[in-house]
Amino acid sequence: MHSKLDSYPNGLPLAVQPRRAKHPQTCVRFIAPVDGDHGGSWIAVNEFGITFSLVNRYRCGQCSKGTKPRPPSRGLLLTSLADCRSLQEAQSRFDSLDLASYPPFTVAVLASGKPSLLLHWTGRDSLVECNGETAMPLVSSSFDPRGVEVYRKRLFRTLAAERGRVDLQLLMDFNASHAPIPSAYSPCMHRDNALTVSFSKVKVADGVIEFVYFPVPPCARKEPKVTPETLSQWKLVQMRMISRQTLEHNESFVEGTNNGERAERQQVSA
Repeated sequence: MHSKLDSYPNGLPLAVQPRRAKHPQTCVRFIAPVDGDHGGSWIAVNEFGITFSLVNRYRCGQCSKGTKPRPPSRGLLLTSLADCRSLQEAQSRFDSLDLASYPPFTVAVLASGKPSLLLHWTGRDSLVECNGETAMPLVSSSFDPRGVEVYRKRLFRTLAAERGRVDLQLLMDFNASHAPIPSAYSPCMHRDNALTVSFSKVKVADGVIEFVYFPVPPCARKEPKVTPETLSQWKLVQMRMISRQTLEHNESFVEGTNNGERAERQQVSA
């Protein structure tokens, strides 16, 4: 689950609907909505079933502000990682990145049946959590970063305790919640100059990837005033996962090619 929490001053969303794309270097397919301002994204899922979700962080007073007036887009960094085939590859790629010019962020990397991987950049240090389950749900706010995080996590724990489990319905209800009133602190955020403008749900199961995108706040799906025309803007994008057999064949082919190249170089050098 992921909610987009930015908006134009007139309330129009920054994002366009999700679409299939190919990584420019590796041609790995992925699904992602696109940020209208910079061309990056805040959430993506690739054909290997690996999901990436970006949460903005806000700079602490002790961190360097950097020298560039316009830092690079964190959303472009996320799509650059969207071809990773595993959690291990995502961590390895993250460790090799030069992040000095980027504002702070956290990227959650998810794979079915495995603990979430959290990649943090504080603006000064890069940190990796190989088991990020206890950090969930991830929360971001420019209004009151710490206060909003504490409030929403407390609400999430309360809901989970009341229901005795964390399931899809709880996640949907949490993201749509205004408890106790619509505000900068509620998970479905509403304040004077911004609001939650979209909602994304990714499902990876039985070899099929589903990306559902709603271009309205999560709460709007429950309101009678929402018309069929409004809800008709939602979009479902599906993509089949690459099979393990195909993956192993591709890896074997690449390995065989590399061995052949090495043998050829040895013959030439001899």
